[in-house]
Amino acid sequence: MKKIFRIILYSLLVIIALPLTFLVVTQAWFYASYPIYSFHEPQPFSGDCFYNPYTNVVRTDWRKSLFHTHTESWMGLTHGDNSREELLEVYHALNYEVISVSNYMTVDTGGMHLPSYIPCYEHGYGYGKTHQMPMGTHGPVLWRDYVFVQNSLSQKQYTLDLLKPRCEVLAINHPDLRYGYTPEDFKYLCNYDLMEVLNGVRYSVKYWDSALSHGHAVWITANDDSHGVNDLKWVQREVLFVNTPTTNREDILFNLSHGAAFAVSFPRMPEATLAEKQTVADKVSFPESISVRHNSLIVKWQQTVSSITFIGDGGQLLASAHQTDCALYPIQPENTYVRVELRDEENGFTYYLNPVVRTSDGHVPAKQQLASVNAGKTMLKRITILLCIVLVAGGGGWWVRRKVKGNKVKGKG
Repeated sequence: MKKIFRIILYSLLVIIALPLTFLVVTQAWFYASYPIYSFHEPQPFSGDCFYNPYTNVVRTDWRKSLFHTHTESWMGLTHGDNSREELLEVYHALNYEVISVSNYMTVDTGGMHLPSYIPCYEHGYGYGKTHQMPMGTHGPVLWRDYVFVQNSLSQKQYTLDLLKPRCEVLAINHPDLRYGYTPEDFKYLCNYDLMEVLNGVRYSVKYWDSALSHGHAVWITANDDSHGVNDLKWVQREVLFVNTPTTNREDILFNLSHGAAFAVSFPRMPEATLAEKQTVADKVSFPESISVRHNSLIVKWQQTVSSITFIGDGGQLLASAHQTDCALYPIQPENTYVRVELRDEENGFTYYLNPVVRTSDGHVPAKQQLASVNAGKTMLKRITILLCIVLVAGGGGWWVRRKVKGNKVKGKG
């Protein structure tokens, strides 16, 4: 009986030890091998022209969209309470036209035969929740991540640099969640396209303003980040409307990456039924026009709202108008970008528009490439780690030899 118990115990230890050993070895490699970057100082938007992401939008082409949501996956090891079919049933009932499932570290292939299919996944499994979402991803899932600590700007930049070539559009998810990012990170981080400013549980507006203030043309996205649709309070909290002529993948990703979208934060309705949620959704209003004329930003809305607020560098309040459907802001020489928030207090909506930014030619600003690998610091880091491994291994070997020698002496005595 004792022999059987020992066999079972040893088997359990092996089952536990093997994945833990694999985790420790791979994480040791990930932490040891990432490069150290040097970051150039960012340059704010500049120029006498403006890029307006809403110049070519068509009023009838706004499509209700969702890109960050979860279903059952990994045999229940990750948080997802419903099947893909159950999730689609609920969101289609709320008139969503574009829906992508982004489970952790796996690409959902359901609906891949449809023109609107956008392969994506949520990258990241570390404790700090430093997550990204490759959209239109191709090739294998990137498994490099940092389980324990990811405070280094170089770690975060290296992840973005590895992910960007594997996808068409790269978003940073919920930067304000746990220890994922700091607002200061977005002064330097580059090589990504979108930021999830509105998430079902987190708002990251100050992170977005940090990126924009330092000249990064990063556009808004908003998602429920729902992990189940059984509890409807997590459904239709943050919504993104994309202006696209079709729901084909190419059109959606092109217009997302050019800023032709706006986000809406919906009122919280913890007890609402699906029908009640749809009634509220029917009250969403849309822009009539968003234009720049004679260095002034002019917003014309579909209906009167409680306030129209203009916001600039560093999240500074520039101007506001109340109880109106139209507002104008003369863009000042010191304004490198101007974005707009609208508040509809009667229906409980807050609208977030993408910014108008300064450029030299009126086109989408080129992305700043601020990060470059510092070969000297990277080599020094790796040599230091190697020396530590040699010292630890050598010390361990010396300790084992000493113990063995001591046991032999005791045995002779």
